[in-house]
Amino acid sequence: MMNVNPLTLGPIVGWTQDEGCRLWGRGDEGKTEKRCFGIARIRAAGQPEFRAPQICKMLPWFDYTGVIDFEDLKPATKYEYEFGFLNRDIEPEDIDLSASFDWTGVTSGAFVTEDTEKANATDFVFGSCRYLLKLFWGRLFDDRGDKTFRSINRQIADGMKTDFMLMVGDQIYADDLRGLFPDRTPEDFFKRYRDVFGQQHVRAMMSSLPTYMILDDHEIRDNWTSDDRAANPHLYAAALHAYQSYQMVHGPAFTPKGQRNRSEVPNKLWFDFESGSSAFFVLDTRTERTRLSVPPEMISRAQMDSLKIWLNAARNRKKPKFVVSSVPMLPDGHQLNEDKWQGFDQQRRELLDFIRDRNIRQVVFLSGDIHCSLSAQLKCSKDDDFVVTSVVSSSLFWPYPQGQASSYRLSGTLTESAGVIYTVENAGPVFSEDNFTRLSVRKGKLKVSVYDRKGKELTGKPVTYEI
Repeated sequence: MMNVNPLTLGPIVGWTQDEGCRLWGRGDEGKTEKRCFGIARIRAAGQPEFRAPQICKMLPWFDYTGVIDFEDLKPATKYEYEFGFLNRDIEPEDIDLSASFDWTGVTSGAFVTEDTEKANATDFVFGSCRYLLKLFWGRLFDDRGDKTFRSINRQIADGMKTDFMLMVGDQIYADDLRGLFPDRTPEDFFKRYRDVFGQQHVRAMMSSLPTYMILDDHEIRDNWTSDDRAANPHLYAAALHAYQSYQMVHGPAFTPKGQRNRSEVPNKLWFDFESGSSAFFVLDTRTERTRLSVPPEMISRAQMDSLKIWLNAARNRKKPKFVVSSVPMLPDGHQLNEDKWQGFDQQRRELLDFIRDRNIRQVVFLSGDIHCSLSAQLKCSKDDDFVVTSVVSSSLFWPYPQGQASSYRLSGTLTESAGVIYTVENAGPVFSEDNFTRLSVRKGKLKVSVYDRKGKELTGKPVTYEI
């Protein structure tokens, strides 16, 4: 009988569909046997028997992380899982999955597949910017940010409907302490992720709630652009390698193993997915941006074209279309901020004009980054039916002064394109404390509820927008 070890980190419930779910976990090197394999099994809740287990490689150059895809599942069904790892100095095909395994003490949990019948509703949590302060040269870590996830867990336990969690950037701060001791090597970044994802409450949340992630600058370095890659190739390679291992691999950027060619490797970080009544396009607004192009570009031409194709295909579908951008589309600051879409205004106008010209409705931008939370809408002088909604949620935890309402233009002209004026309207309150945001979509209405780190609702009466 082979002993199955409990995971050293995780599990993370990643991309979840009506008939499939992706689980992520981390093993470790054996004391005498260097090869590591993840092994997991599932069963429908209440059933006595597990399915035959599945395995994945957990390679040292990916910090012993790996994912397992479970397919041919039933919609709207709760599944229980057990996930651990084996140390065996053999080839993966030589592991007899019909043999007996000792699952005693292994990591366990549950997830629920998508409900194909709930086409009129979506409920989810999102946020950004979770700082983990290093103390005493890294020997101790601040756990205040983890209490945000304790509040989310309590809400779910109390029955708040939650389909998934969306983390929209700065899940780590690789350059914390004002860049005094920044992460530089793959092991630096791996250790950072182990510290961040290993805290009690975030680990508990991700073990049952599907969680989707996209990076922002602090996964690499403050205000990063693709223009920095030439001068910092080793930093970029280390940061992206760790990001792929800990954030990207369990999301939709990787197609399930059974649906891809053996040699297929994603060459982009952006991705799209659907949940309930809503569709999502998650942008990479960090690693493709360049100021050296004319005009400067927030996203590459290939990404912009893919976003337009996605929007155009969805325009006749009565679904909210969430475009996730780690930095805000709106509002702008009173002073020019070249790190946000404000500093890439020509490409922003191109996108807004496309939405207006194609008569695309129910578009909502989600973002973080600015260490305060707010919502607003964008209207157009030449089209009374045009409306784009923006919701910003930041920060999950930030131990320094937060962003203030006085820094932003919460009404008036945002940008102008060939005589077409886009104006900011219907701005809600600005929250300048640690927080997370709940969004609920019902029949063309978007309800925005903001909670502080301890779970107190800050919005009082939720802000509701017709989208």
